[in-house]
Amino acid sequence: MCVASLTLGVACSGSQKTETAEGDVENTEEVVDEEVIADADDSDITGDAPKAELTLTVEEEIPADLKAIYAKGDFQPCMAVFFKDDLKDESVGEFPSKWDISNGSAEVAQFEGRTVIKLDNNDAEIVPLVVGESKNYLPEVFTLEFDYYCNGDAEEDFNANYHLWFRDATNSDLGEVSISTENRLNWSMMKMNDEWVDGTSDKLAEFEKKNAWNHFSLSFDKGTLKVFINGQRLFSLPKIKAPASLAIRGEGWEDHRYCFGNVRMATVAPEK
Repeated sequence: MCVASLTLGVACSGSQKTETAEGDVENTEEVVDEEVIADADDSDITGDAPKAELTLTVEEEIPADLKAIYAKGDFQPCMAVFFKDDLKDESVGEFPSKWDISNGSAEVAQFEGRTVIKLDNNDAEIVPLVVGESKNYLPEVFTLEFDYYCNGDAEEDFNANYHLWFRDATNSDLGEVSISTENRLNWSMMKMNDEWVDGTSDKLAEFEKKNAWNHFSLSFDKGTLKVFINGQRLFSLPKIKAPASLAIRGEGWEDHRYCFGNVRMATVAPEK
């Protein structure tokens, strides 16, 4: 599936053919030759730290196990992968090697027939090591996907969540998307004008499977944020401030397992 590798300075501005990545979030079957993309202007809206250079692996086609999910809706994954963790080479009981911990604890585990990352039940938060310990690596067009296990209904008056946090280059919060066992998907995001937009979607109950594995996917395209569960879109937000990094957190109690895996982050492939 992987056909080429290249290095990308991820601050994308759009019009320079050989200096920045550009294009809409879409599938591509083009083979991209190896090339080096120059860094763009470091004065990014997410902070003063320069963007990290991403090493991209361009894939020719959608992974076979995801084609059926994508066919259900309008999510189109980017094909130039800059982070991928299927946990195939990890040892059960150890901390996953492609991640760092910022709160609580986590470990590689076997659960429901899969090798997964299991978060503890005390607000465990982990961050992907995309480019070393850089906090400024997300391009202005990217997709994020992972599988997560959905527990049964929450106990009365208790809300259990998976949280996806977005941060700027100084590691300050820019917002979050949370998946709740109360059959809701919630969001609170900072807009380009520094105001916050909050909301809730009750559509989660229509598309999410309880006590089963589900597929989360997200696209960010130059300020437009869209979130999907099992291929179905739950919301779309315009004019969202571009994040520089992200983190995944679990919040719950002992009887609810917080397990996820098969993480994939990608951007658009630069033109030849």
